[in-house]
Amino acid sequence: MKLGYQSFFLITVIIFALGCFYYYPFISDDSLISLRYAKRFIEGKGLTWNDGHPVEGYSNLLWVLGVSALGKMGMDLIVAARILGLICSIGTLAAILSYFRTQNIKKEYIFLAVLLLVTTPCFVVWAIGGLEQPLYIFLLTLVLIEVSRIVNDKNFSKIYLLSLWLGLLAITRPDGFLFTILTSGFLLFINRNNKKSLIKIFFAAAILPTLFLLGQLIFRYNFYGEWVPNTALVKVKVTIHHILRGGFYNVKAFLATLLLSTLGLFTLYHLVFQKKNLFGFFLLLNIIAWVSYVTLVGGDIFPAIRHYYVVLILFVFAIIFGLDKLQFTIKNKNTKLGLIFLLIINGYVQTLIPLNHYAIDERWEFRGMKLGETLKSSFPDKTLIAVTAAGCIPYSSDLPTVDMLGLNDYYIPRHPPENFGIGALAHELGDAKYVLNRNPDIIIYHMGVIPEFNVGEQMKINPVFKNNYVQVVAEQNNDQHILYFNKYGKSTGIKKRHDLLQIPGYLFNNTSGEKSFFIENKLVKLMDKGKPYNLSFINPFNEKWEVKNSGTNSTDFDVKIMYENNVVKVVLIPEKRIFLEKLELQRKY
Repeated sequence: MKLGYQSFFLITVIIFALGCFYYYPFISDDSLISLRYAKRFIEGKGLTWNDGHPVEGYSNLLWVLGVSALGKMGMDLIVAARILGLICSIGTLAAILSYFRTQNIKKEYIFLAVLLLVTTPCFVVWAIGGLEQPLYIFLLTLVLIEVSRIVNDKNFSKIYLLSLWLGLLAITRPDGFLFTILTSGFLLFINRNNKKSLIKIFFAAAILPTLFLLGQLIFRYNFYGEWVPNTALVKVKVTIHHILRGGFYNVKAFLATLLLSTLGLFTLYHLVFQKKNLFGFFLLLNIIAWVSYVTLVGGDIFPAIRHYYVVLILFVFAIIFGLDKLQFTIKNKNTKLGLIFLLIINGYVQTLIPLNHYAIDERWEFRGMKLGETLKSSFPDKTLIAVTAAGCIPYSSDLPTVDMLGLNDYYIPRHPPENFGIGALAHELGDAKYVLNRNPDIIIYHMGVIPEFNVGEQMKINPVFKNNYVQVVAEQNNDQHILYFNKYGKSTGIKKRHDLLQIPGYLFNNTSGEKSFFIENKLVKLMDKGKPYNLSFINPFNEKWEVKNSGTNSTDFDVKIMYENNVVKVVLIPEKRIFLEKLELQRKY
C-alpha cells in the first residue's frame, strides 16, 4: 500500500505531537520577557516592560503582536505562545508537502527530508518554547518556496507573495532583513539580462520588504527614541571571544544533527558543484550568510540549538532537490527498512544529546513564576525588584523591575563594562552602583542564589549592598530562595510612621541562618528558642526606642536595644520557637 500525502501529513503531525509531549512543558525565560510586553500592550500600556522610559527589550515584534492578538481574545499568554508556535510549525510541514506535491519529485525524497526534520528536537522544542522561531521558520519556508517557483519553475505570478513573506520576516526578528538582502540580490543577479523581470524583482523582492523594515524603524524611533533595539546593545559585540564561541556553537549544532546535516551538506554539494543548480546556489548563499552571522554574534545560549533552525530548514530543501537530482532509489524493501531504522535511531540519539536534553532539565522558569506570584501577593504593587532572570519573575509578579543584565534597561547597555565581549553571552553587562541607586526593595539573582555574573561580583564588594541589604533564605512550598531585602526599602524595609518603627521579622539575622517562610501572603521569620537574632540600622535623629508590639505576644522574647554612632542595634532572643511577622518599636520621650 502506497502512502499518500494526506496520510503522511497525518503521520508527521502525530510524530510531531509526540515530540512536543516529550519536551513539554519547556518554556524559555526569554519568551516570558516577550509575554510581559504583550501583557502590558493588552492592558493599554504600550509595548513596554516597565512604566517610565520605554525600552525595546524584545527582538520579535510580529511574534509579540501575534501573541497579544490571541491574549486580547482572553487566552492565557503562555498558552497563546504555544498555540502560535504549534500552528506555525505544522504550517511549515504543510507548506513543504503542499509545494513539493506539485513538483515532479518522488515523494520518498520529500517524506525522508520531512521525517528527518520532525525527529530533530529543535523543531519540536521551539514549537512549544514560546519564542518566535516557529514563525520565523514558517515565513522562511514560504520565502524558499516562492524563490523556488521563480528559479526552478520560471513562475513569477506570485512574486508579490514573496514581498509579503520577506516583509513579515523582517519584522519578526531584526536579522530577518538579511533574507531580503540575500533574496533580492540573488534574484537580481540571475535575472540581470532580463530588464522586464529585473524591475518586477527589484520592486517586489527589495523595495516592498524594505518598507516593512522602515515602518518598524520609524515606530522604534518615535516610541523608543532609538534606531536599534536594546537587545542588540546587550548581545552583540564582535570580538575574537564571541567569534570562537559562535564557531564552536555551529560545530556543535552540526554534530548534534549529524544525520540531517550530513545528508543536507552532501546533497547541497551535489546540487551546487555537480549539477550547477541555481536554487542550490541560493540555499548555499543563505547557509553561508546565516552561519557567518551566528558566528559573529557568538552563537546562542538556549537549548536545542535554536539558531541552527534556519540551517536545518535550508538543508531540508537541499535534501529534497538533491536526492531528486541524484535519483537515489528507495524502492528496495531493505533500503526502506534501513532508512526507517536510521530515523528511529536518529530520534532516540537526539534525546541523549545535552544540547537537546537541557530542554527537559530546564524547569526553573516555573519555580520563578511561582516565586513571582508569591511576591505579588505578599508585597505592595509598587515594590521594586531587581533581577537577573528577567522573564519568569517579572512576568508573573507584574512588579516594577530593574533588569540587572540590561536587556530591558535603558542605562546599563549604554554603559558597558570594560571587559564587555569576553564573558558569557547576554550576561556580561551590569552596573551595581546604578542598580543600587535605583534603591530596589528586593534583589534576586537567578531564582534566588548568591550574587552571580558581572553585576553580582560588583555587588559583593559594594558597601551599600553590604550595609543596606539583608540576605533572607525564603521558603515557599518546600522551595528555597535566597533573596536580598533592602532594610530601607519603601515597600519591604523598616517603616517609620510618626513615633513608631515597624521592623519586618525577615530582616533579623542569625549566624545559623534560619529560614523565613511565605505564609498566608506574608513573609515571616522562623526563630528558634534561645538564639539571638539581630539587626542594625541607621538612626539619623539619634532617637531612643522601646518595644511596643511584636505582632505576636511580646512576652515571647527578650529584646535588647543598643545605640552607637547613630546606629541602632536590636537583638531579639525568643523564649520559645516563634514565627515573627514584625517587631514594633515606639519612640521614648
